[in-house]
Amino acid sequence: MEGRPVNLCAMCAWEFDDNDKVTEVRTVYDRFSTLEHAATGVQVHCAHGFLINQFLSPFFNRRQDKWGGLSENRFRFLKQVITSIKKKVPDEFCITVKLNTHDFTPKPGITPELAVEYAGMLKDLGVDMIEVSCGSSTFSYMNMCRGDVPVKELVQSMPLWKKPVAWFMIHSLKGRYDLDEGYNTAAARSIRPVAGNIPIALVGGMRTLEKMSQAVRGGDAEFISMSRPFIREPFIVKKFRENKRDQVACVSCNRCLAAIPNGFPVRCYNKAFPKSF
Repeated sequence: MEGRPVNLCAMCAWEFDDNDKVTEVRTVYDRFSTLEHAATGVQVHCAHGFLINQFLSPFFNRRQDKWGGLSENRFRFLKQVITSIKKKVPDEFCITVKLNTHDFTPKPGITPELAVEYAGMLKDLGVDMIEVSCGSSTFSYMNMCRGDVPVKELVQSMPLWKKPVAWFMIHSLKGRYDLDEGYNTAAARSIRPVAGNIPIALVGGMRTLEKMSQAVRGGDAEFISMSRPFIREPFIVKKFRENKRDQVACVSCNRCLAAIPNGFPVRCYNKAFPKSF
C-alpha cells in the first residue's frame, strides 16, 4: 500500500488477484488494531463515512469477494479489527464501537434495519458498548451534527473562485437539519433488543437533563454521549451533579465545527467567528 492511495471498499474482483487484495486489507486492519499500551480502552469508529463504515455500507462497498456482497462479508473487516485488538489486550480492556444506524447516502447504505443486524453481530463479538450515530461526512454531514448551518463561516474557508457556488449549495441546507433533541433515540430503541446486555450509548443533540434521563430510565440507552456541548462547557456534567444546571448552554450553531475547514482551533464561536487566527 505504500506510495499510492487505495480505496479498499471500491476494489472490484478483477482489479487485483485474491492474494493481493487480502494482503492489502489485512495490512489495514492490522494497523487499526495497533494500540498504545497506556490506553485502557478504545472506540472503533464505524460511522460518518470513514473506512470501516464504508466496508459496512452497501452504498460504498462494491466488492464482490469475501469482503463485500452479503452483510456477513461487509462485516468481516470490522470483525477482524475487533478480533485483532482482543488478541493484543488484556481481558479488562474496554472495546466500544461507534455504529452508524443510517448513512443518509443517495442510495441505501446502512439503514436502521441493517444496523440492527450489525448490532447482533457485535453482540456475538462481545464488544463492551455500542454508540449509535448517523450521517456521512461525504454525503450528509449535517445529519451528523444537526442544528444551524453556518453558511458564512463555512464559505469563508473556501478559495475565492468557489465561494459563489459554495454559498448557494450550503445555504440550500438551511432549515433542513434543525436540531431534534435525541434524534438517534429511535435507532437506539431498535437496537436495544438485539444488543442483549451490551450497553448502548446515545448521541445526537442531547441538550436537556430531562431528555437524557428519559432515555436512560426508559431503557433506550445506558449512557448519554455528547460532543458540541463539551466544547462550550467542559464541566457541564459536574454542573448537572451539583444541580446548578438542567440543560447545556450549547445552541448547536455549529460554528465550532466550521472552525475545522478554516484551520482554527475547535472551540465555541457562538458569540463571534474570527476572520483569521
